[in-house]
Amino acid sequence: MPKAKYSSEFKVRTVLEGLKSPDGIAAFCRRKGISEVQFYGWQKQMIENADSVFHKLSKAQERKMAQMEADLKRKDEIIAVVTEEALELKKKLRK
Repeated sequence: MPKAKYSSEFKVRTVLEGLKSPDGIAAFCRRKGISEVQFYGWQKQMIENADSVFHKLSKAQERKMAQMEADLKRKDEIIAVVTEEALELKKKLRK
């Protein structure tokens, strides 16, 4: 059976709603159609990563991130061109 894919918004909303549920987590999870293990896993992830919500990158970090993204994009473009050239050469060699 394929693993269900839930959006991050769904996970956050579900955990927050579950914590406010007056009839407990088990009943809430049954209503939502998820397991308690899944719920508590999402809750643990939220708690472990909560500090990143309030963490702001410095200007230098933002510039470095933008440069890295630009480098990655340029490399992807180069790989696409080289791959296309390699395919063309393969076609010519087959003839």
